[in-house]
Amino acid sequence: MTSVFIIVVIIALLMTISTKRRRTAITKSLFYFINCLEAKRAGLSCYSRLIDGLEVFYLSNTQDFNADKPVLVLLHGFSGDNYVWNRFAKRFSADFQLLIPDLKGHGKTAYDPNDNYSVPSQCRMLIGLVDQLQIKRFSVVGNSMGGLMAAKLIVDIPERVEKSVLIDPAGAKSAYAQHLVETQVNPFAHQVEQDFFDFYDRIMSKPPYVPIFILRALARQYIAKREQYSHMFKQFFDLQDFYSIEHRFDYPNAMLIWGLNDKLLPVADYTHWRTMLNPTTHIYEDLGHMPMVEDVKRVSKDILSFLRT
Repeated sequence: MTSVFIIVVIIALLMTISTKRRRTAITKSLFYFINCLEAKRAGLSCYSRLIDGLEVFYLSNTQDFNADKPVLVLLHGFSGDNYVWNRFAKRFSADFQLLIPDLKGHGKTAYDPNDNYSVPSQCRMLIGLVDQLQIKRFSVVGNSMGGLMAAKLIVDIPERVEKSVLIDPAGAKSAYAQHLVETQVNPFAHQVEQDFFDFYDRIMSKPPYVPIFILRALARQYIAKREQYSHMFKQFFDLQDFYSIEHRFDYPNAMLIWGLNDKLLPVADYTHWRTMLNPTTHIYEDLGHMPMVEDVKRVSKDILSFLRT
């Protein structure tokens, strides 16, 4: 960590004498470097495969998947990327072969305005990746949009999903979801820096420390991707792909995790999912929409216990 601190200090000094554009580039490079370093410390390397003409990037602790250890797939939420799982993954690498993709239009996996970013489309891409890697069975942990994908996988290919963990999943066809669609509200479409900081406050109750200059660079990135996120969100947040409270998942190996301080999705959605899934449940009263980032140790311990039983 000493070397990282020195680099942060040097870059911070450089930023005081740089132009705004150069400061943004330097900050993005620093953030990328830190994420790569954390991935390396978690034993993860970056790979890619061509799926239906799209180069899909993923992190993994193995180059070739085999039958020696079970496979665990980790799915990030909308506007996130696979690096969000770095610290979480470190606690699972001894027990599992990890597959952590950048979903379509996220992270290193390219965005194409002509592509489809619905959850069914994302799941088809993921299944194509799993097939190409010759993974027959796997467990899955998904947060937010990734949680909805985890739910869809146990509907589409239940025989291949050993266990499924949904962390504050999107996809409940609730009054809140209908309100967002009717009012065309997009929490991810930011026009000014303050929009991002308001959003950041909504997604985590106990966020890990991130320097303010990096958060500002992330804000600028969200603003720059406003049109992209507007397009993708409209396709992802489609009530036709959501589940009504009358739906029942015929799947016995599900776990539902919810942060009670989630300000992005209402606690009523937790009740909605619990009714549909009848899962093993864990509620964290002090955490928000991304519990696995906010309290890595506690949440990973509970999930690991569930996956091992």
